Amino acid sequence: MGKRTKESFKLPKKTYWHLYSLQSLESEKFAKVVNKILKREFVLIK
Repeated sequence: MGKRTKESFKLPKKTYWHLYSLQSLESEKFAKVVNKILKREFVLIK
């Protein structure tokens, strides 16, 4: 058998955020996500 190459699988970009998932983010990432929510690029789920 030959060498197997690892296929890179990218997850789709996360555009829907729940309040609980925002709580676990680091402050810099949190700020970026909140800015995108305010610009309506991301959606906040309650």
